[in-house]
Amino acid sequence: MSRQAGVDAPERLAEHVWRVALPCRTLPPFDHVNTYLIVSDGVAAVVDPGSSDPASLDLLGERLDALEVRLVKAVLLTHTHPDHVAGLAGVLAAYDRPSLYVHAAEAGRLQDVPAPILLDDDRVLTVGGALVRALHTPGHSPGHLSFLVDAGRDGGNDGGGTALVGDLIAGKGSTWVGYPEGDVAAYLASLTRLRSLRPERLGPGHGAPVAAADAKLAQAAEHRLERERAVLAALADGVERLDALRGRIYPELPEASHELAERSLLAHLLKLMHEMKVVHLGEDPSGPYALRR
Repeated sequence: MSRQAGVDAPERLAEHVWRVALPCRTLPPFDHVNTYLIVSDGVAAVVDPGSSDPASLDLLGERLDALEVRLVKAVLLTHTHPDHVAGLAGVLAAYDRPSLYVHAAEAGRLQDVPAPILLDDDRVLTVGGALVRALHTPGHSPGHLSFLVDAGRDGGNDGGGTALVGDLIAGKGSTWVGYPEGDVAAYLASLTRLRSLRPERLGPGHGAPVAAADAKLAQAAEHRLERERAVLAALADGVERLDALRGRIYPELPEASHELAERSLLAHLLKLMHEMKVVHLGEDPSGPYALRR
């Protein structure tokens, strides 16, 4: 079958990991979601079937056939935002209801699918001869998971392997962390934890795979801390309300993105309030806010 314009061909990331970029509705600058196939010994797990386009299901089937998959054992979800689960029902139906795995904090959003198996942090699954370690990496959403594949027979303590990171990291630019689901402190902690496990490469939910994993994770943390410093500097200059903060920190942003930017700033403000660095004056979420003196 012909491929959709602008959609990447399947790509091998590691011995047991393949990427298939599928068209979906998501936040700019992306127009696709990366669905990953973990394949070993004729057994497969599908990670984040995020496109509902029937042609996408056909494309996944072609790739699984090419890899000589006899059994789709599981579907693994990094989280349940629509651009990561839109094709879920189709994949479950096409492959005789494989087991569905998701974190407990995300499971309540799933509808019209069989009851999932709830994944705890540090649970290790087998896919044929491949080991998959589930890591709870909240920040983008409360129950966000990353999946560390083939990082040592003990599930990752020796470093290496491929980390499928959903929206913890974007292949280009930064991922969105915004109120009410976003938690900047949790996001930074998740980045630190993943760095400590020393994966060789990252498979983001959107954009190209990342070979320099540690540098990318460090860059993501610094970007978030730089944004925090900008918020503190604006408050020190007397900028108090949310719309004024957004205008100061995102001066070129189109109006259509104002709400997302303000929700991102709210997530930063909540972290700073928890750290007793900022106070919220009154009850209006729009402010005013001020530095704690």
